[in-house]
Amino acid sequence: MKLCKMACGVTVMMTVVFGLAVQSKASETLAPSNQWEFQFMPYAWVLFLQGETGLGANSKDFNTNLFEVVDKADELYAFMSYQEMRKGRLTLFADVFWNRIKIKDSGFRSFNPVAGLNLNIVAEGKAWLDLAIIEPGVAYEIGSWGGSHASLKDDDAIAPTTTLDILGGVRYWYLRPDIDLNVTATVNIPALGLSRTGAGSVSAAKTVDWFDPFIGMRLRHQLAPGQEIMLRGDIGGFDIGSDFTWQAQAGYSFDTTLFGRDMMAYLGYRALYIDYEEGNGSRKFGLELLSHGPTMGVTFKW
Repeated sequence: MKLCKMACGVTVMMTVVFGLAVQSKASETLAPSNQWEFQFMPYAWVLFLQGETGLGANSKDFNTNLFEVVDKADELYAFMSYQEMRKGRLTLFADVFWNRIKIKDSGFRSFNPVAGLNLNIVAEGKAWLDLAIIEPGVAYEIGSWGGSHASLKDDDAIAPTTTLDILGGVRYWYLRPDIDLNVTATVNIPALGLSRTGAGSVSAAKTVDWFDPFIGMRLRHQLAPGQEIMLRGDIGGFDIGSDFTWQAQAGYSFDTTLFGRDMMAYLGYRALYIDYEEGNGSRKFGLELLSHGPTMGVTFKW
């Protein structure tokens, strides 16, 4: 699909990142800290969504964004966080994204299919959509250039000018639409003095989930003490879960203070692509989705 071509950009980016790192001239580099260090970052992702979804032989393109979703939703819940543990060159990390959307609607239609027959229909519907993306992984520092090592807790230390990590992990996807529809119909035939009312309900739900392995690289560059830029890219799926998936991130972090506590603010941009299919015939489900948009958060360190 056309969106797959964007994956080439991720591959090129990672190739350039690795090439620049290898060509950098190493200066004094100290051993990384041998103590466990932790960080936790709640964040917000302002989503723009485009792609195609299909069920059986039917498919539909879509192009929407967070602002449109908020305008239509009756209820919206979300939780997003990134956390990592670092010791020496090893980093364990996890990214958690979850949201739940509820939309309610109702309508009334009146028909006169033939003379003397009146048909009135009232429909009320509710729909929930749960989406979760959970991404545990491991990163390993393969090189740092330009300065001395700094721990996450030591804001006064001079961090490596440039640090390059290789990373890998799995990305778990969970998608569940849940629909309830209540319909009331009234039939009137005045000429016969006949009036009948009937009601019925329909409920449908489907859970789709899968795991995607991924591999990638991450580049961190210290602009100045307390200021850092980060580039990350990964690819995955490999027909194990989805047919193909890729992700690209860029971010800028800087020291700040909130409620008297030292922390780091984060501003960035994230793009995540998925191409997934399962089932056959009328039970076939497909999703091609590009989610992208700015991200922002605050990082607590200890």
